[in-house]
Amino acid sequence: MSLKHAILGFLSYTPFSGYDLKKAFDRSVQHFWPADQSQIYRTLAQLEEQGLVTKEVIDREDRLDLKIYHLTPAGLQELQDWLSTPLPAEATREPFLVQVFFAGKIADEEIAAVIEAEIHQVEERVAEYEDMYQKWLQKFPQLENQREFFFTLLTLEYGLRSNKTYLTWLEGALQRIRQKNYVPKEV
Repeated sequence: MSLKHAILGFLSYTPFSGYDLKKAFDRSVQHFWPADQSQIYRTLAQLEEQGLVTKEVIDREDRLDLKIYHLTPAGLQELQDWLSTPLPAEATREPFLVQVFFAGKIADEEIAAVIEAEIHQVEERVAEYEDMYQKWLQKFPQLENQREFFFTLLTLEYGLRSNKTYLTWLEGALQRIRQKNYVPKEV
């Protein structure tokens, strides 16, 4: 996915300033597509150059001008085309797995400490996602467009399930290292 399409997606709901887009990212898709403020502003400028968004400038005497971005019909078409097109497989990069791959070069206690730290981070992430999910479920019955919201929740369900599976794998790996069980496991 590109940042471009995430921004177009948000703007398909309502016009946003760059600052408000960042807040929207942080409240929703940050668990699978984080973006920093400078990336958002650079991408908005590119989208404007491409005619996919327009910028409304609101003069404010006491502060910087407020720039509100609106999706154009071409931007909406770009989003719809992208949403309906299967994506090519992407290579993933997992720095932690590089550490595991070469962990035979260090003592069991050292890699166990690295895995324990990873477990702690994943446990925190699972707790955060579970909290988010419960909050969203409480809002669901009152929502006007439950179908759109359903797809939003699917991404959070993915985050929960994939992180729980990862956590199970981490805990099993840690147990095998502590037991000095270096025999490959049937998968």
